[in-house]
This record gives sequence, structure tokens and C-alpha cells, in this order.
Amino acid sequence: MSRAGLWLALAAVVAAVTARGSVSGATETLVVRVGVAVDRPSVVIAADGPVDAVQPDTGRVVALTGGTWPVMPTAAGLSVAGLDVGPVVRFVAPAGQLRVDSRPYRGAIEVHRAAAGVTAIDELPLEQYLYGVIKGEIDPRWPPEAVKAQAVAARTLAVERIAQAQAGMTGYDLAATTDAQVYLGVRGEDPAATAAVDATRGWLVTYGGRPIFAAYHANSGGHTEDSENVWGTAYPYLRGVPDPYALTAERLSWTATLPLEDVARALARGGVPVGSVDSVEPGRVTPWGRAITVRVRGRDGSVAEVPANRFRLLVGPGVVRSTMFTTSRRGPDAIFTGRGSGHGVGLDQWGARAMAAQGADYQQILHYYYTGVSIEQIY
Repeated sequence: MSRAGLWLALAAVVAAVTARGSVSGATETLVVRVGVAVDRPSVVIAADGPVDAVQPDTGRVVALTGGTWPVMPTAAGLSVAGLDVGPVVRFVAPAGQLRVDSRPYRGAIEVHRAAAGVTAIDELPLEQYLYGVIKGEIDPRWPPEAVKAQAVAARTLAVERIAQAQAGMTGYDLAATTDAQVYLGVRGEDPAATAAVDATRGWLVTYGGRPIFAAYHANSGGHTEDSENVWGTAYPYLRGVPDPYALTAERLSWTATLPLEDVARALARGGVPVGSVDSVEPGRVTPWGRAITVRVRGRDGSVAEVPANRFRLLVGPGVVRSTMFTTSRRGPDAIFTGRGSGHGVGLDQWGARAMAAQGADYQQILHYYYTGVSIEQIY
């Protein structure tokens, strides 16, 4: 894939981001907008020095001295420390950092009037965003090549999400949570993580000239998964591969006990009313032992077939840690016995750690877990 071809694929993203007027110059190519406080009743913005509060719709600028400013929803828009403004207000600190509910962030903060209250968005250069992502996803003290692989995957995922957001979303490109990838802001920065981001600056994983959906997870349990078995969509680069490297992970195996009543309540909250549950078991299973669906039998004889990853998220991903499990029943409880952690698709973080410890570099790691991809530098 030529550099020209890659730039053609990303041209719409770059043009849209540049049009926002937020590119800081030649040292950064893209900016990202992260929802750091979504649908809150209110937020508190704070800074230690002067701040400009800008109303984008009118261009009005209110100069604020260092302090804290509650932002509340009103019928007409927003109120900043008792001053009525429009539906969007943008806070810019010429020096220093802004805080949202006491958490410090780089870049500018926009607060939008939202249906359920207010949403605060951190807008900052992509590379600086990544500084606050790595530690939320893996331990930066892991072998440097594993941390670099995570940095490239996180950058690629962010660029792919920016492209999707430009195609239809409004407000922000990514959430700051596991709905996208965990972003901790300045408090999540770490020298080793920053070094990994800087060492891979501008590198992306691509397929057919486009940034991939760079899915990653903690531990595959021994074999990664085809994407369609988790999300219903087949991505040619998200193919299951044997993963012996995952077997070196800490806490590889796990057991969870769930009262059947709790399973029923969790499914009902997710829109799967099953009544009283009599048993839970894997339904369809992949050749390497990962559940594609979970079969829930009711005491009335009814049967519900639930996508396994959805089931895991509904009952608690920290409880049922992966979909590579078997089940049994003990009295009123379902017993889950499994391996691995996460959805099992794409880059295995613990596998990357083991590969790096054995001498693999970050590009070798990425080529192993993402099938048929290229790794290219766009800036």
C-alpha cells in the first residue's frame, strides 16, 4: 500500500478535523474529541490560571480568572457560574490544564447541553490523547515492544472511530470508557506509556488502505476469535489465531458463581425477559471452545438464545470474564468455569506481553494478531 493510497483513505478525516480549526500545526495531524463526562446533571470546570469561555454560536468570549465554575443545564442552554450562555460553551486555558470534576485534562473542554443534562468533551491532539489511554488498558511497565503494540492499536482504533464519527455522530468521537477505550486524562499518563506513543508516532494498522477496527482484549484463553462470532460482522483482518502466548498470563483460569435469580434480573434489564431461570449453558460453540451463544432455559420450559458476549456484558464482564467457559448448576446457582478475559478478538494484550518477552517487536506482534494487515506511518 503506497503512502498516497493511505492518505487518500484518510483524506476525509483529515479534512474534517482541519475544518474544526483545532489542528495545532505540523507536529500533530489529527485531533480527537472525547466524551469525558456524558449526560451528567452538571459538571464543574476548574483551572489554576486564566480561562476563556467561548460561545461558538455567537463568538462571545468571557474571560475568567483561575477558580471553579459549575456548569448547569437551563431551559435555554447552559449556565456557567450563574451566567447564562448558549447550548455550547468552550473553555480554553492559554497556559496550564483544565479540570472536569477535579480530573485534569490536556486541550480544550467543550460542554454541551444534552438531553439528560450536560456532556463535557475534551478536544486535544491525537498523540496527547494516547498518553492518557495506555495506562488505562495495560501496565506500562510491561516489555516496551508490547506497550508499543498497544499504542499502535489504540491509535488505529481512535482514527477508525474518528472516521465513523465524521460519518454520522455529533459531539464527540469516542467515549472515555470501555465503550471505546479507557482514557484517564493527565492522571493516567506514565513516562513509559508516553515513550511508547512517541516511539510509534503516526503509525497505524491498515487493511486495504484504511485504518482497521483494531479490537483488542486482555487474554484469549489460548485462541483468538473470528469477529463474526462475537459481533456478527466478519472483518477479514480479525481472524482467530492459535494463541499459546496467552497461556502464560496471570489468572488465566477463573470460576464465577451466579445466582440464577441474578441472571434473570440482569437479562431482564437488558431487554431479555426470561422469567425464572432453571439453567444456563453454552449454546453454539466455536471449534476452540468459545461460546457464540448462551442458552437460558426457564422453569416454564422456555428457551432463550442470547449472544454470548452480550450475555457476559449484561451479567457483568468482571464476573464472567470471557466467553470461553463451561457451566454447571449447584442448587440455586450457575457455576461458570473459564479461561481468558475479554471478547477474544484481535490483539491479545497478555499474548503481546509474552511475545515481547521472547524478543518479538511491536510490528511482529501486530502482524500476528491482525491477519493480512499493513503497518504504515501516515505522519
